[in-house]
Amino acid sequence: MESVTLSDGLQAGPLSLLVQGVLSDTARRYGDRLPGLHSRLGLVAIDSQEEITLVFSDERCLILPGLVEPDLTFEADSELLPRLQTVPTVLGIPIFASPQGFELGLSLLRHPLKVRGLSLLLVNPARAARALVDAAKLVKLLAGTY
Repeated sequence: MESVTLSDGLQAGPLSLLVQGVLSDTARRYGDRLPGLHSRLGLVAIDSQEEITLVFSDERCLILPGLVEPDLTFEADSELLPRLQTVPTVLGIPIFASPQGFELGLSLLRHPLKVRGLSLLLVNPARAARALVDAAKLVKLLAGTY
C-alpha cells in the first residue's frame, strides 16, 4: 500500500499532484511512512485556488478534494512545499541564511502563508493544538530533520 494516495473522487489538479509527489518523496526517506501525524490539514493554493485536505492516519496520508472538515487550513503559493525541501539544515535546524532559505523568505514576503481555523483553539483546544504540532512535524519531515 502506498503511503500517500489520492482519493478516488479527486480530479488530480496541480496542487494535489505536487503534494502527492512531495509527500511520497518525504515518506520514502522515512521507510515509506509519515510518522507522528494524525490531523486533517487543509491546503489552498492561492495561485490556482485549488483546495485539498490531507488526512493523516496510520503513518499514511489520503488526499481529498476540497476542504473536508480540516483541523486547520493553510493558504500559500503552491511553490512553498518544494522550497521547504531545498533549505539546508545543520543538526536539524534550517539554515535560512542560505541562498535557498533567502529564496523561501522572499517567497513568503511576496505571498504570505495564511492560517484559517484558529478559532478551533476556542472550541476544541486539544484538536487545534494537535493540528499545529502536526503542521510543525510535517515541516520538519519535509526538511528532512524529523
